[in-house]
Amino acid sequence: MAVLPYMQFYVADYLADTMHLSTEEHGAYLLLIFNYWQTGKPLPKNRLAGIARLSNDRWTDVERSLNEFFIDDGNTWTHQRIERDLLSVKGAQSQRSEAGKKSAQKRAEKKTKENQPKSNDRSTTDERNSNDRSTNKDPDKDLNTDLKDQTPHIAGACENGPSPDESPPQELDDVFWTDDPTVKFPMATTWQPSPDFKRRAAVWGNILDGPDPGYSPQELASFTTYWKAEGKAFHHVQWEQKFSRHLASQRGGSPPGAKPKRQRQGAFEPSGNYGEKPPEFN
Repeated sequence: MAVLPYMQFYVADYLADTMHLSTEEHGAYLLLIFNYWQTGKPLPKNRLAGIARLSNDRWTDVERSLNEFFIDDGNTWTHQRIERDLLSVKGAQSQRSEAGKKSAQKRAEKKTKENQPKSNDRSTTDERNSNDRSTNKDPDKDLNTDLKDQTPHIAGACENGPSPDESPPQELDDVFWTDDPTVKFPMATTWQPSPDFKRRAAVWGNILDGPDPGYSPQELASFTTYWKAEGKAFHHVQWEQKFSRHLASQRGGSPPGAKPKRQRQGAFEPSGNYGEKPPEFN
């Protein structure tokens, strides 16, 4: 079964590698790589003709042209590029699964803490109040007054100090990039775009030149460093859209986070010599 309902297909690379194929050979080759992606494993040699929808006689001629794209180990045909794409997709799915499990576990722990009975807190508060009442019955009131006057900093610390119920915010998961549309997170230096980021950027109108993944480690580090300092939280797909716009803007000479300038339409264009007097006023 396919790891994803779609596969990465690089049209320019495909056409460059298959310019010498005939129409029949193109069709057979596409059927073979589609079946490879759908099953997720090398193609058995005894089923190649059937997968390509060709008779045995026609397959004998077509096989001579297509075997250059595969590694033949005697029993199966292996496609190196598809193997790399399958490995990348499986790794991304594993990371998403681990991130989802961690997030669900933290939500369950937080809910359990919120639902715990507060009877222990009430009993402790009642005991503390009774102790305070017994302690306040000190006959030496002048001594208590002197102590209060000599330790104003203690009173201020008690009034302005943190509440015992306050707790520091929970740390975020180590894995930040996830396609869960309900999760927002601030940028971190460990953030990584999706494996098909270059294809997504093209869908959003940002064509990224160069080889995959469409960006360099320096460009990613510049982006994450800038937005980590901003401290804003967005969904994973929103971070990817910002990154694709950032790459297009940076390669055009703009700094990270800058918005593209819009050209004013219908701007007033003064003309003529302001020192000249119109003829009708002569």
